[in-house]
Amino acid sequence: MTVSHHGQTYRDSAGWTIKVPPGWHTLRFSDSKDGITAAGVQLSNVKLPPPVLRPGFPIQTSAVLPARGVGVVIATDTDPTVRSYGPIAVPPLPAFDAPNGWKYWNAGSAIAGNPDIEILRFRTHGATFTATAKIGVKAGNGGQKAVDAIIQSLR
Repeated sequence: MTVSHHGQTYRDSAGWTIKVPPGWHTLRFSDSKDGITAAGVQLSNVKLPPPVLRPGFPIQTSAVLPARGVGVVIATDTDPTVRSYGPIAVPPLPAFDAPNGWKYWNAGSAIAGNPDIEILRFRTHGATFTATAKIGVKAGNGGQKAVDAIIQSLR
């Protein structure tokens, strides 16, 4: 689904909602591998394939993210080997660069020319979710602002 007008709301079967920026794509998905499952939604400013579950890593957008691409995945992830850094957030969720946002968000470094990744774990509607954001090297501040708006709209 591509969102074509302002204020489109994505409603997840787990009970939470988020605002999707105009023109962004939404893709529900589920995947399993080696007894690990992940299910949720991927939002992106470009059309992307579904996320692929890789044991040992948080569920995230495909590695094929264009330089101006931005992808956000919000999903359950049962992988016990994925390390949780810091406390688990509860809505209202903080933006990555909000005061005290650093307590909840983890940022991964990237090799030059690759997208940055940010990871947030949160609990809502009785379940724990992982939100990962990948921001392409040329997506700039606008990409970060879009991610922040999506995350902060979660209810």
